[in-house]
Amino acid sequence: MLGSLFKPKWQHKDAKIRLQALTSLAPDSSELISLAENDPDDSVRRAAIERLNHLPCLIKLGKTSTAMSREAQARVQALIETDLSQDAALVEVFAWFKPQAHLLKALAQNPKRDVSLRKLALAEIRDQAVLLQIAEQAVSKDIQFQAASQISDLQTLQQLERSQGKTNKRLRQLLKERMDQAQQQQQRQSNLEKLCADLEALGQQGQWAQDKTRQRVLAQTWKQQTDLGEIPPALQQRFQAAEQDFAARLQAYEAEQAAQAPLQTNFEAYLHEARLLQNTIQQHPEQLTLETIDQTLLQLQERWVSAQRLPESLQASLDQRWVEQFVALTDARDAVASDLNALAALQACCQQAEALRTSERLLQAKRLTDLQSQWTQLKRPLHLREVVANLENRFHQALSSLTARLDKQVAQREQVLQQLQADLQQMEADLEAEKYGEAIDLHQKLSHALSEDLDLPAGELAKIKRRLQAATPLVLELKDWRRWGTDQAREHLIETAERLERNELMDPQVRAKEIKALREEWRKLGQMDPGRQHKQWKTFDSKVTAAYEVSKQYFAEQATQREAHLHDREAICAALEALQVDTAWEQADWSGVQAVINQQRQAWKACGTVGHKEWKQVNQRFNAAMDALDAELGAERTRNWAAREALVEQAKALLEQEDLVAATEQAKLLQAQWKITLAARPKEEQALWKQFRAPIDELFTRLKASRQTQRSETEQRIEQKEALCAEVEAMQTLNGEAFTQATKQLEGLRQRFNALRDLPKPIWQGLEERFQRAEKALQTKRLQLRWQAKLAELDQLATESLQHKLDFEDVALATMAQHQTEGENLCLQLEILMDVATPNAFRQARLHYQVAHMSESMRGLKESGDLRAQALQLLKAWYQLGAMPAEALTAQQARIEAVRRAVAG
Repeated sequence: MLGSLFKPKWQHKDAKIRLQALTSLAPDSSELISLAENDPDDSVRRAAIERLNHLPCLIKLGKTSTAMSREAQARVQALIETDLSQDAALVEVFAWFKPQAHLLKALAQNPKRDVSLRKLALAEIRDQAVLLQIAEQAVSKDIQFQAASQISDLQTLQQLERSQGKTNKRLRQLLKERMDQAQQQQQRQSNLEKLCADLEALGQQGQWAQDKTRQRVLAQTWKQQTDLGEIPPALQQRFQAAEQDFAARLQAYEAEQAAQAPLQTNFEAYLHEARLLQNTIQQHPEQLTLETIDQTLLQLQERWVSAQRLPESLQASLDQRWVEQFVALTDARDAVASDLNALAALQACCQQAEALRTSERLLQAKRLTDLQSQWTQLKRPLHLREVVANLENRFHQALSSLTARLDKQVAQREQVLQQLQADLQQMEADLEAEKYGEAIDLHQKLSHALSEDLDLPAGELAKIKRRLQAATPLVLELKDWRRWGTDQAREHLIETAERLERNELMDPQVRAKEIKALREEWRKLGQMDPGRQHKQWKTFDSKVTAAYEVSKQYFAEQATQREAHLHDREAICAALEALQVDTAWEQADWSGVQAVINQQRQAWKACGTVGHKEWKQVNQRFNAAMDALDAELGAERTRNWAAREALVEQAKALLEQEDLVAATEQAKLLQAQWKITLAARPKEEQALWKQFRAPIDELFTRLKASRQTQRSETEQRIEQKEALCAEVEAMQTLNGEAFTQATKQLEGLRQRFNALRDLPKPIWQGLEERFQRAEKALQTKRLQLRWQAKLAELDQLATESLQHKLDFEDVALATMAQHQTEGENLCLQLEILMDVATPNAFRQARLHYQVAHMSESMRGLKESGDLRAQALQLLKAWYQLGAMPAEALTAQQARIEAVRRAVAG
């Protein structure tokens, strides 16, 4: 009650009284701290913060999000220049001081401040003079190096290098690098300015094509500079402005050029035509005539003059080029003018000879003589020897043909004359021999021949006509008698046609043949007596037509069948053509394709007949489709045969391999690769298969014999491996120095064991597992012996440790207390490491130790390897500690024994 009645004023409920009481409180008192942290009135808390100089509390308040955080931060800024005790905490809240340049300078220059805090403050300073001062005066090499590394001014760096470079190698190296960087920066600045100047100069000389390319190069170079680092804004703007200016001027120039391009293209086209004409005149003048050249020159000149003009600067150069080209063209024309005239005359004469050769009119010997004389008198060109030689050849060929044709005409004329005289003599002889039919026919033949325009001598032709006219009266009388005989023969043919019409059992094809024979007889009678026979012809024609109706119907049915057969054959052709087109020959099913082809070939053979005209076309189509398919099949058959021949060679090559197992495995692969897509002739296939099987069979025979030989060798290797396993297993029974010496031989035994190879896989695996088990057992025993030795060493240390830990003489109490503290820490580490329970009195200490060190040392220990090995190191450290109080020694010995039991496992 009394305590509550006499509370101090700083605890008064009235805020004003608490505010007045603040002056009586010490700046670092707990009461002032309490008011700054917990007072309900903001004015009291603000005043308390302004008076408080306890930095940990102020920092804590500054980190909060309350209204007092700003006041707390300001108070911290006011105190840190004089308070050096909390620099580690100030590092965490360094962001509060960044705006205070004078405070940063003071922190960075004060050698008594924490290094981490000084580095943070130094990183925010940009004043080159301050950085130079710190770099020259700082005792800390790190502070000096950081200050120097932040200097960017080249002169300042040179000054620092003169004052500090000789005494500090690291600083001298840094200064050298920084000055090199500064020089590089200056060089880069110069390069950037040159790029801008070069870009601004583009387009000034009118070389737009080169400058356009140059602009791309400059832009690419500028981009590379941008990738290297930031470019000053002024230069960036200057380069962009120059780039935009050049782009605008280039666009204007290209627009002007685009407008003039069609006109300039026209003039260039005229110049190109003139050059082509000049080349033709100079190289192939025989392709032209003088008239053609003159017309072309005139047209080109007119087109050039009438074309729309360009600006004077461009047009003048084009006109100059045209004048030069036209002069060269005219000179070329004049150079070949005489040769072209002579060539034209030769060509005209040659064309006359060739036209005469193609004409069907009778030739005159005089015409050929005149033509040859004209050719001989013509002038020859001087420079067209090849063309003239060609014309000479053409003319002589035409003349030779005409001469041969004239000789043939003469021979034919003699032959015709002899034939007429012979026929005339034969006619006169037939009349005397009373062979009147033959005589009448010869008279008619001679009369028809003499009615044509014959190239015969006039005297001979007159003699023949007179003799023919003398025999004409007798021939006319004989014709009257023959006409009566032919009428009787026609009546007989009509009767025969009536019998054919009534006979319905006759074979249609025989009937058609006999009707054809009757019509042929009627035609012959008409030739013998072509007189009036109209009435008999009508009767005959009606009879044979009626008789032919049966055959006609038969032939119509046959035609329908042939049409159906034609459709079937065309369908077969279409199927074969579709097979050839639709088949993906790279991945074809060759057996399926062969089956389809065989099926279509059988169908083709089974089809009936077709018409003669249609047969030729459809048969050609079938053969073409089959040829196309046979080409594909033949190519595949050749490829497959070659592939299998290659397999035969590979099979023969296997006989030369020493490794029979590998060779037989390859032989099996070759057998799997032996596939027949399209078979050849049976005899050839059988012969090739025998060639393939012979080396493979021999190979398998060799393998069989080799395996019989190897079986005994394999058994020997198995026995040797088993003996080695037994030798390693026997080592497990040894102890002491004998065991140590035996284990040194283990590596050699393993090498000997591995050298024994080529065993069946199951046996090899079993022996390998046996040997590994023996190795593992030896390794385990070796580790156990090593561990026992370490424990024995630890026991020795424990005995020695107990003696000097009990030696209290001449040992200060502080030293014993320190040994006690170090021993308790080691005990805690061992108990945590080996997961051993800690006595109740030290459990709180173990908790604090785990919290403070779990993320650092203890975690590193557990991750570093074997826990027991780490525990041994800690135990050795405990045994090496000096004397400590007896009570503490007893307690720690109990804890150490518990740890040792855990370590011994």
